[in-house]
Amino acid sequence: MSQTGAGGDGMNERRGLWQRIRHWMSWGLHGAMTCEEFDRGLVDYLDGNLGPLAKRQIELHTLLCPHCHRYLKAYDRARRMAGESLREADEEALKTVPEDLVQAILAARRNGHEAAGDPG
Repeated sequence: MSQTGAGGDGMNERRGLWQRIRHWMSWGLHGAMTCEEFDRGLVDYLDGNLGPLAKRQIELHTLLCPHCHRYLKAYDRARRMAGESLREADEEALKTVPEDLVQAILAARRNGHEAAGDPG
């Protein structure tokens, strides 16, 4: 066997060991979540709807799992960009709605509520 092959094997062994350690850390810690659990809690995390323990588990998972860390950043950025574009489109659309149409819709709504006995 050549020396280059032997040196490469040692490096591969270390790399393989490091990968096993990272895998163990991300899956073997008590209370750590799987990538699937991370994915299920992601929207609630970004919306701020998680309790302190669940929030901390998401944060711990993103520290241990580089794939989910990148996914979180990309997903959050995409959500913010989509929200910004929708708000801009809504604002532009609202500018084109004639005021008399808005008033007619509001009047019809008031009349419908009054006919049903609902004050409003």
